[in-house]
Amino acid sequence: MILLRMMEKKRRDILDLIGMKALSYEELRALYKKFLLRQKISKATINTAYTDTFYLWRKGSRELFWSTVTASDFESEARKTLITALSENSKGNSKLRVSGYLSHLRRFRMFLFSEELNNPIETKHQDISKPKPACREIILNKMYVGGYLSEGTNIGHEIINLYKADDGKNYIYLNSQGTIELSHGENSLTILLVRKFASKIYKVLAKAEGITILDFADNKLSRKERYEGQVALGLTYGGVSLVDLFNENSFRGSLDNEKNAYTTFIAERVIKPKNQIYITDDESVSGDNTFFIRTNKGFGKQTLREFFNENEKPESFIDLNQIIENEDLWEESNTTQVMSEVVEPQTNPYFNFLKIIRQEDSELAFSNMFAYFFNINKIAFSKFARKVLSIDIQTDFTIEREKKNIDLLICDKNNAIVIENKIKSSINGIHDRHNIYSNLIQSQLKTYYQFVTTDAEYSKKTVSCFIFSPNYNHIDLSKFSCGEKYSVVYYREIYHFFLENRDLYDNVPYFEDFINALQKHTMDYDNELEEEMQRRFQHTIYKAKKRASDGIKSYV
Repeated sequence: MILLRMMEKKRRDILDLIGMKALSYEELRALYKKFLLRQKISKATINTAYTDTFYLWRKGSRELFWSTVTASDFESEARKTLITALSENSKGNSKLRVSGYLSHLRRFRMFLFSEELNNPIETKHQDISKPKPACREIILNKMYVGGYLSEGTNIGHEIINLYKADDGKNYIYLNSQGTIELSHGENSLTILLVRKFASKIYKVLAKAEGITILDFADNKLSRKERYEGQVALGLTYGGVSLVDLFNENSFRGSLDNEKNAYTTFIAERVIKPKNQIYITDDESVSGDNTFFIRTNKGFGKQTLREFFNENEKPESFIDLNQIIENEDLWEESNTTQVMSEVVEPQTNPYFNFLKIIRQEDSELAFSNMFAYFFNINKIAFSKFARKVLSIDIQTDFTIEREKKNIDLLICDKNNAIVIENKIKSSINGIHDRHNIYSNLIQSQLKTYYQFVTTDAEYSKKTVSCFIFSPNYNHIDLSKFSCGEKYSVVYYREIYHFFLENRDLYDNVPYFEDFINALQKHTMDYDNELEEEMQRRFQHTIYKAKKRASDGIKSYV
């Protein structure tokens, strides 16, 4: 009787196996996923198993997969077959990576010969729902952010995103570590490359489409395994190995020995915008070329990557996808360059001492420089006041710094000039309590104006109030009480005055540095860090090639 039952079970197993082999790829995965969901394992493990179990089918064939999982000498046969497949289809250390794939196949064999399949496979086949098509997902990849870029002459790993490698293909680095959960590869991915522009606003640099995740970018691998996979891939830019280009980056003052993956994806195409495109999570600052994106809590302030799945964040996905699919916004073709097409490294023509001391955006530094160069040549400032501020001022004026917190208070016999200098900040000194007669915001602007118009020392003078601001820092004065008393003077106008009148400052120390420092803030948008990364990238390639031509080994 026992023998008969054993024979019957073997017969059912054979019949079930025949039925299983008849299933399509998607049908088999769907059935297996139901099994996994009944196991006491994490969602992350299920997602990985749902993909990695069928690696041999995807990279080889249906026949290869089934012959491996049903082999009588499974452990030996599966290990050998996986190592071969991994070696042929990826660049990582196959022997190091095989264990994970092997464990997934072991679990599949448990499923294959489990009691759950004792019912005829035809019945199970009928119960299988049609697999869902891959859902779409948009990844927001925030570039050129973080203290790592300001340390020494580090090159941000994301610099490769807007260039082709020497093989003519586009590779994308996902901030901040270059790694990703491989289950995202089940989705149809589009990557928006962005950088911070202003508070709550990002500038869109490009979109990357036709995305494939590189195997060694798997966040479950060790850093060593990921780095070995990167090395094996053998990417070069401008004839120089990508890993060599980043080998002299530092972390906290010393060489960065924590090697990792320097690429995450390969993209079929990277398309740049025709004109400037911005996105924001604040509807009040949206406009013609600044698109409002609906989010639950706004864009993440700390994370350098955000995932917008069409099923999980439908509103955000719809808003972003409308930008992606609007052909009028994008160039017709991939215009990214191969680094070998960039002739020679570019130098920064506006290099100045503020860059050395990392004070390029310091309001205090610029306010001190304004005070110094206004005061050192009073004839020049008198001319500046007439031409830029439309004020006739005598050369016997005085300049006070931080009088009642006013950045610059400039006075002669007849005039009192208030100058508030704003670089990347907005109006501060905000009061929670608004004017009872209006909705205008109470701020430092009202405080300063009231002081100079009521204080006995200044009240009898003609009061003029100004805000000095970079061209990219747009300040809406209409929101503030006494905002109408101020005029905005943009840095471009200040810069052009000093440029045109540089002869008035002949032989004045640091004047050239001063006007070069001003130049950065004359731009309509601040892309200085982006341009600096490009210069460093090009210069590092140049140095590496020169070392090679001189017979000097690169640092490894």
